[in-house]
Amino acid sequence: MKRSVIFLLVIICCTSGVRAALGPDSLSELKRFSDFQQIDVKRLLEGEILSQRGPLMKFPNGISSQLCFAVPASPAETVKRLQSWDAKSCPSLKVYASHDLNDPCDRNEFNSLYLYLDPGLRPVKWLLDQTRNTSERASELNLTQIEAATLARCAGKNADPKSAGSCWGDLLFARAQGFQRNGFAGALPYDFDIAPVNPIAHVRSMLQEQVEISREFATLLQRAGAVGGAAGTTPLRPSYYWRMSQADHHATLSLGAAYDLQVGDRYQRLEIEYYVSGTYYTSATLYEIWPIRDGGRTGSLVWSDVLCSAPTLRFATGIERLASGVIMLLEFKKMVHCFQDSFKTR
Repeated sequence: MKRSVIFLLVIICCTSGVRAALGPDSLSELKRFSDFQQIDVKRLLEGEILSQRGPLMKFPNGISSQLCFAVPASPAETVKRLQSWDAKSCPSLKVYASHDLNDPCDRNEFNSLYLYLDPGLRPVKWLLDQTRNTSERASELNLTQIEAATLARCAGKNADPKSAGSCWGDLLFARAQGFQRNGFAGALPYDFDIAPVNPIAHVRSMLQEQVEISREFATLLQRAGAVGGAAGTTPLRPSYYWRMSQADHHATLSLGAAYDLQVGDRYQRLEIEYYVSGTYYTSATLYEIWPIRDGGRTGSLVWSDVLCSAPTLRFATGIERLASGVIMLLEFKKMVHCFQDSFKTR
């Protein structure tokens, strides 16, 4: 999905119907690393979406969820759809803007950002207010101290949307350049929390609690550079994007990267937001996409594990964190419905 990521998701699973479509080896693998032990392929091909919020994590800022659905396309075509699908076409997802970036990217690829900074929209007004209120010593946004000082000088207290958009364009361009040059090592920390926050370290902490999933995606994660790579592996070249969307009633700017790996007749995918301007710290989504069939119908079964780190989760009780997981699932289900609907108009 055109990087909804936070946002994008899906999950693959198993059932007696899957045994005929996937084979016993694939079925065993699915049972080993997913939370879904039984599914009905026929119902999935009819549009059913399965979901399961993850268990409480020891990592205080993290939550996870898994989802499972089917689409009427081959795995290769499904991956292409995930790469190109534009979430702006579905208003309920509240994505203001989503743009692919070249590699290397150019500053002018952020020139249109100001067009989406409409102060008449309350979530956008929040972002503009936080931008104007940022100083070199304090900010409610996810910034380094140097970025905060630069943004304060650039935007000032009375910046109009066009000026603020230009300042944010400079900041996002610099972050995107750093990540494209240095990969995950180029993701800068956020300096204005209780302690500096490294979004990539948060993703790794969440993955460490998902041992079987991390083992299933070990090659993809290593070749992407998300975890320590095996010697001699060829790095994957990702696609890049910037996005502006609404999260918890706040307009949020983000930078992301997506990595794809073909493994036999299936595909694996990692989408990660390596920078988020506020509200949450980072999100990452792992996908595995299998070919399926039911009678004369064919398609893809897609499994997804969604990870999200947010500052508010650190102070949430067990019940509150479980509730946050349920809310996240509801939002992701809306996204999946929209993605499925895109196949009806191809």
